Amino acid sequence: MNTVQDPTDAMVASFSAPAFEVNDPWGTNTPRGLDPMDLSSILSGMPLPTIYTTAFDLAQPVGGRITISALNKLIAASGLPHGTVNQILNIVVTPTQSRISKGECSVTLALVAMAQKNMDLTVENLIAHREDLPIPHLPGLESIDFGSSSDSTLYPTTPVMPRHHHPIHSDTTVSDPWRNSTISTPKGNGYPPAPSYLASPPIRATEILPQSADPEATRKEMYQWFLNLDVIRISFAPEKEGVFLFKHVNYIVESKNRQTTVIRRYSDFWWLLEVLAKRFPFRILPNLPPKRIGIADETFLERRLRGLTRFMNALVRHPVLRSDPLVVSFLIEPVELAIWRKDIVISTEDEFTTRLPIASSLSKQIPMTLELEVEAVKRRLPASIEYYRTMVATLDRIQKRSEASAADYTRFSLAVGALADCEKQCHIDDCYNCGQLSQAYGKIGTHFSQASTLMDIQARAAQQGMVESLKRHRDLLISVRELFQRRDRIREGNMSEMLKKRIASNEAKLKTLRTSATNASGGGGAGSVEGAGGVSGSNSASIGLYDEKIEKVTNNINSDRAELEIQAQRAVLLQHTLWMEITYYHKSHSLIAGMYQSYVHEQMKSSQSLFDNWKSLSPVVHDMPMEVNGFN
Repeated sequence: MNTVQDPTDAMVASFSAPAFEVNDPWGTNTPRGLDPMDLSSILSGMPLPTIYTTAFDLAQPVGGRITISALNKLIAASGLPHGTVNQILNIVVTPTQSRISKGECSVTLALVAMAQKNMDLTVENLIAHREDLPIPHLPGLESIDFGSSSDSTLYPTTPVMPRHHHPIHSDTTVSDPWRNSTISTPKGNGYPPAPSYLASPPIRATEILPQSADPEATRKEMYQWFLNLDVIRISFAPEKEGVFLFKHVNYIVESKNRQTTVIRRYSDFWWLLEVLAKRFPFRILPNLPPKRIGIADETFLERRLRGLTRFMNALVRHPVLRSDPLVVSFLIEPVELAIWRKDIVISTEDEFTTRLPIASSLSKQIPMTLELEVEAVKRRLPASIEYYRTMVATLDRIQKRSEASAADYTRFSLAVGALADCEKQCHIDDCYNCGQLSQAYGKIGTHFSQASTLMDIQARAAQQGMVESLKRHRDLLISVRELFQRRDRIREGNMSEMLKKRIASNEAKLKTLRTSATNASGGGGAGSVEGAGGVSGSNSASIGLYDEKIEKVTNNINSDRAELEIQAQRAVLLQHTLWMEITYYHKSHSLIAGMYQSYVHEQMKSSQSLFDNWKSLSPVVHDMPMEVNGFN
């Protein structure tokens, strides 16, 4: 019975109806010795030749899996006949799979090596030799074009860094990302001193907001927000660190504009967001992907990598956050961040602390309709977020279907290529037309293989371009919603109203104390003729006590009034900040056009390439013999 073996397979997303799981007499009931989980694990713990790891890493795995098209290119380097290649794929790959794991790729390469040594191609024979695996001969492996893994939309000029790269037939270690460090001779604890500016509050007011009431000056500054944007590219560092279950992943963080490369852990990103949330509570702060306890699979790690990439690019796009010294240090400090943090004092005061008193022109920049605009955005946000989630999920399914179609084109290519080898010789010795058909089969297989490659590239471009761009805007919408939620919580605990009530209460108390003090003073004067010593002394003590209470209440009133003025100015700053964030959010919509333009351009380019591929095949199929009398 043919069933969908792996719930992550591309076809499952769109073709999961029971009709695709029943035993189909017309289907491709390809026998397979073991199920996918068994195949992916039968070589676990075995010492693998270096070329096994090299080949898998060169095939550009995503989520710990490579496409069938990439696998076919690996096998094609062996020079095995089409029939043998088809036999190997039938053993390893189920008809519904569009990607395979590293374990399955290792099994495939072992079978390739066995075929090159004329050994029996069975899983049982592979298990018998798994402690002494043969090495496949794959000439020109490193020159195979698996397509670009970089995102042409998000990373147009950033060079691609191979995630893992091992020399073929070599036991040398991978290049150390710390080896090319530019750190000078260490002193003291071995690391350069931390910059002193991080101990100060985040950023001065003049570095953030336009202080002029001139609308034209404000517009010019806002225009600068989207010029010369930095691009952050994040990739996996070659090796995990730690022991056994507690190994952690290191990330290579590259800044295009700064031309810097640093190594960071997930906990470093988490710490960065925690500090920024305290320093900039009323800014649009991007979200981090979740942390996973225990062993994280390759798919989860790949998704988290993309989430971290969106997080950092959101920071460097923000007109305020990108200039924060902490963000800058995160991108340029070459040492391990956990060690670097021990030598510095990070200020967690919010950005309003050093911006008082405010300029009188600041409040004039806040539009009178700000609250109406905020409420209008808040009403639309929930629906907009859901629509973007739907768009992301839908396009992701389209991408997976394209990947599955590419895999099927590869299967067809291998089958028709094997057919060409099988029917090369007709049963009639002087038959010319069957030879022509066999030659045409080979060319058809080549063009189907090319179509598979083009569709694979199209699927990868959609995933790395359009899907990630949609997620980026979805993340922005969620961050705006969370900004409004933080603002609403602050408004619920209105400190200004509490201060006003306390001032009013203290003023009433002060009035009562002054009246009591006046009465006590008048009573002392009437009884001063007799017993002056006793009565006068009592009134003096009472008056002194009232004076102390009056002074204390007066000081409290003055203190509360000063705090009320600070809160009033903070309220203006908060409103101005909110206006700037809403403006930034609104202007970010200008990036949507580029997202769709890039996607349409990629689709046009892909469609043109597919058209050219089929057009070049057209003369071949039209020259195929079709006259009945020609087959005598």
